Parts: sequence; structure tokens; C-alpha cells
Amino acid sequence: MKAKDIKLGEIVRFSEGLVSLHGRRLVIHDMYAIAQLRQDLVEMVGLEQTRRIFTRFGYFWGQADAAAMKRIFQWDNITEWLKAGPKLHMLQGVTKVDLKRFELDDYAEHLIIEVLWHNSIEAEEHLSELGTAKEPSCWTMVGYASGYASFCLDKSVYFIEQKCKIKGDNFCSAIGKDIDSWGPEIKPYLPYFHADNIQGKIRVLTKQIRDQELEIARQRKKLEQALHGPSISSVEVRSRRFQQVLDLVNKVAKFDTSLLITGPTGVGKEVLARHIHGLSPRNKGPFVAVNCTALPETLLENELFGHKAGSFTGAAKDKHGLFEEARGGIIFLDEIGDITPAMQLKLLRVLQEGEIKRIGENRPRKLDVRVIAATNRDLDQMVSQKAFREDLYYRLQVVRVEVPSLCERQEDILPLARHFVKKCSDKLGLPDLQISAKCINFLIDYSWPGNIRELENAIEHAAVLCTDQMIMPEYFPPKITKGLPQSKAVEGPYHSLAEVEREHIKQVLEVTNGNRAETAKILGIGSATLYRKLKLLNEQQDEP
Repeated sequence: MKAKDIKLGEIVRFSEGLVSLHGRRLVIHDMYAIAQLRQDLVEMVGLEQTRRIFTRFGYFWGQADAAAMKRIFQWDNITEWLKAGPKLHMLQGVTKVDLKRFELDDYAEHLIIEVLWHNSIEAEEHLSELGTAKEPSCWTMVGYASGYASFCLDKSVYFIEQKCKIKGDNFCSAIGKDIDSWGPEIKPYLPYFHADNIQGKIRVLTKQIRDQELEIARQRKKLEQALHGPSISSVEVRSRRFQQVLDLVNKVAKFDTSLLITGPTGVGKEVLARHIHGLSPRNKGPFVAVNCTALPETLLENELFGHKAGSFTGAAKDKHGLFEEARGGIIFLDEIGDITPAMQLKLLRVLQEGEIKRIGENRPRKLDVRVIAATNRDLDQMVSQKAFREDLYYRLQVVRVEVPSLCERQEDILPLARHFVKKCSDKLGLPDLQISAKCINFLIDYSWPGNIRELENAIEHAAVLCTDQMIMPEYFPPKITKGLPQSKAVEGPYHSLAEVEREHIKQVLEVTNGNRAETAKILGIGSATLYRKLKLLNEQQDEP
């Protein structure tokens, strides 16, 4: 999971009387009410104590969000987990964050982050009730950033605000460092952050939320048993591989030349052909799609070329073929690799002469049509085996477009899934249909042998089965969500837990060629935690 992929609607649920972040109840506050609270606190307890209260409030909030992000998502690395904090701040409407500087060492021990906060709600609160000041006032935001980063690193990280709109600056900015990197400079600021065992409280809350989620899942399963018994242009493209495909088709769409689209079943070859039609000068003309495997040879010839009345039994009147129906537009010949040698020859003549003859007549008819063909077969191999005409092959593939499988464009899985959720919402009449963030890792980790078609069907399957318009992992076909390893019985000889841990860490390090960041990711721990474990295990090993 990457920080940029977080969507508010997938992690926060809004319903009457309840707003929740995967089991953690939230509330929406009014900015002016908080501004009034700030003013009242300043008058009652003074500026310093008010700053301490707001900083500690933000610190707890940041730690709680970091814990939630760890619980909900499987992050690509600790960097993405850390960057999710600023992303959440933006989604929550607190501020717009620009990461000006981000430095994290290989052991996740030393961190330096510099952020710019644009349109800070906290600065606006302070200005509305207390006016300008000489010192920065984004105390909650400073606390939040510090608490979030501290939880991620399992080490104290503190942010200090340097610029603030209440001082007359154009924007607010802060720099954050781990406590060791700050040195003595951080000492005057530490009293604002002091709180008793705040991380312990967060862990207790996290466990309670997990227990609640398990109970909710059990209740949802019971409810289901009671109720049921036992376009490309609209989808964000992130993968470099598919973007290259789009760049190619965007270039060739305007030219009236033959195209061959290749790729596995279900990758969207017809969708791509329709996309080309929409970009081409023929977009006002028809788009006629033909599945060449759906009909036997005699019927396919009749469908493509048409017939003259009386040419065979049942031919009561003249019939236009699909090539003629596509006049002024595009004809899309799908599964072209499966047509017979005789049909290959007839199609070759059409492409060479630019004309067709209806069955039962000798008069040629000129065509005004562009041909796009597609196949999931290896035509190069078929040509070498004499199973497909070489001359037809080169006529069809003036330009060849190879569409990658979905597992080769993994970055596009999430945008496609969201697109299909919206499509199902409209199709099934489910206006509030959403996909839970818990589904994301399953969707990304699955290999999708049926490609985009399988993904679309899986989303619709889950949408139909869910009872509350929230797609959860359990609503997908089992093969998509089953990929967790089964535990095995422990056999002797028996070893201490420390020995087992040490051996397992060594094995994973060998697999990753000593890459500690990748090892920590596989083990499901932070890089800083891995570093400390290695240090401790090495010390234990050196003991006599």
C-alpha cells in the first residue's frame, strides 16, 4: 500500500449518528467552536498551558491515526506508512501538506522531515479569536505530526513549527527530527509533549478495536446467514507499461491503418479498440465488433460479407454483411487467430483489394472501413507452424499493440477496482456502495489470471453479496482472499523462542540478500525494530 492510494470514503464510514474509522468513532467539529475553546483556555489557564493541552491532544490523535493505518493497511515500507500521516491531515481538512524534505536512514533510526502547511485551519482558528502573535500557533498539528511519526518509528520524534500565518508568514512550516538528531535544541519544547504512557493507551485501544472488528464480522456473518442461508478515459492509469500502450494507440488512432491488438484473455482488447475508435477521424461512424470464434465458417462468411437473395436456401432477400454495416467506421475482428485457412484467404483478399463480394454475386463492392483485429494466440508461432497465413499476418499488423496482463500492471488494480465499484453502484442501484480499505491488499496480492474481466466480475460478486453497501474481503470469491499460509504443528527438537526468532530473521535476510528494509517488510515490523532485534540477538549469541 502507498500513501497516495488512501481514499477518505474507503477508510471513514458516514451514517446517521455514527462516523467511524474502521471501528474508531470520530466526530466532526466546527472550526469556530474550537477557536472559542482555544480562547477560553488561554483566559482560564494561560497561553503556555493551552499550548500544552493542544499539543498533547494532537500527539494522541497522531498516534491513534498511525496505529489505525498500521492495523488497516499493509504498507510497502515504513516510508509509505510515515507519508500517510500528511495524507490523512489533508483528507481530514486540517491543512494542505507539501513534503519539502524527507530523509530516513536505512535502519529507520534517524528521521528528518520538513513540511509546508498551506491553509492551516489551526492558524485560522487562532487568528479568528486571538489575532496575530509573535510565536507559531499550530500546536495540534505539531503534536499530530510528532505523535504519528513517533508511533511509526517506535522512537520519539518531535516537530517544531518555524513559520506561521499568525506571525505574518505566507504559510506555516515545521521541521521534525528524531530526538537523537535534535540534540539539546529540543529540550525547551519537550514539556509540551509530555503525557503519561500515551503509547500504551494507544495499543490498548487498538486491541479493543480489533476485538470489536472481529465481533462485527461475526455478527455480519450471522446476519447474512439469516437473510440468505448457508473505460479507459474514466480510469486513472498509473502503470508505466499500460501508459506506453496508451501513448502508442493515441499516436496511431488518427491514421487509417490496420491494427493488431494482442494480449491474454480478459485484458480489455475490445475496450482498447473502442478507445481507438473514439479518438479516430471515424468516430462518427459505427464500431462493429465481431467474435470470429462464435460462428462456424459458413455463417461467419455470411455475417462478414452478406449474401444475394436466392444464393442459398432461406436467402429470401439481399443482406448487408458486417463489413458493409461498418461503412465509414471501424470493424473489430476479435479472436482472429482462430479463423480457418479458407476464411484467412478470403479476408486477405478483402484487405488487399479493399472490396468484398457478397455470397452468390460476382460484383465487387468497395469498402470504406478500418480494420482492427485482436487475438490471444501467438500468431508468430502460428505463422512459423503454417497455421496462419504470413501474408495476412503482415496485412493485419501494420501496427501491433501488445496489452499487458493485469498482474504486469499491478499499479492499475486499485483504480480499476474503484472504477468497477462505481459501475456496480449505478448498475445495481446501490448509491452508497463502497469498498473497504481492508480489501486493498487482497486485490493487489492476487494474480488475476482472468485479468480485468475477472476483477470486474469479482467486484460485482462482492457488491451483490454485501448487505450494507460496504464491500469487505469476505464477500469476494474465496480464491482471492485465501492466500494466507496455514500454520503447521511444531515438531521437535524444541528451541527457545529467541533461537527460533534468530533463525527466522537469518533466513529472511538470506532471501533478501541482506536488505534490511525488505526483511523488515516481510517480517511485518519496522526497520528500527529489526535493527534493535539484530543487535540484541547478536549480543545474546556472543554471551558465553
